[in-house]
Amino acid sequence: MKNVIIVGATGATGSQLMQRLMNDPAVENIYVVHYRKTAFAHLDKVTEFTLDLAQFNTLNITNDIVADIDCAYCCLGTTRKKAGSLAAFRQVDKDYIVNFGTWVATNTKAQLHVISAVGANAKSASRYLQTKGETEQLLRQLPLTALFLYQPTLLHGKRDEFRLMEAVAYYPLAILSLLPLPLLKQQKPIAIDQLANAMYQLSQQVTDGHHVISSLEIQQY
Repeated sequence: MKNVIIVGATGATGSQLMQRLMNDPAVENIYVVHYRKTAFAHLDKVTEFTLDLAQFNTLNITNDIVADIDCAYCCLGTTRKKAGSLAAFRQVDKDYIVNFGTWVATNTKAQLHVISAVGANAKSASRYLQTKGETEQLLRQLPLTALFLYQPTLLHGKRDEFRLMEAVAYYPLAILSLLPLPLLKQQKPIAIDQLANAMYQLSQQVTDGHHVISSLEIQQY
């Protein structure tokens, strides 16, 4: 049996991943960490922990539970517009993620699966890609058993919010990705359920080390 822990379970990708985990008979316990109660709290497999994600080191899980966690998923992510400022965006997409990764590395021997972005680069002129790149760098420095970094391009699918830029960019990227050039094929928009499925399927592997899952690879799921 497998025990997993997840942050970002209520987001678009996180909720899709939760469906797969709930339907997997091999998953015995799902520990959901969130800043407030979620709709998953009443489910049989689920145990929720509510805390300020800025203080992940205060997460109070007993040692016997921690020792049995096999896999950790981080589906956190926001936009600068939704966060309200660049600083608030970086807190979610960098600080919270690194806080979670640090807790996983310090307390468990679990694999860590994290959503990043295609083009993530700490030296990028784009604040978004710069933040993603910095986050990846910090996670790679942690003594994790295994780290999986998923780098999807534009995500599309059902969300609880409308993102104008995603809607505007979807069709041009979808058309360009039809051209027989690897760089353009990588820009093909990724369905949210494809990303969730990639995270679920790859977490079934027993492996170690660092793995970057490209947008092209995610397209296969």
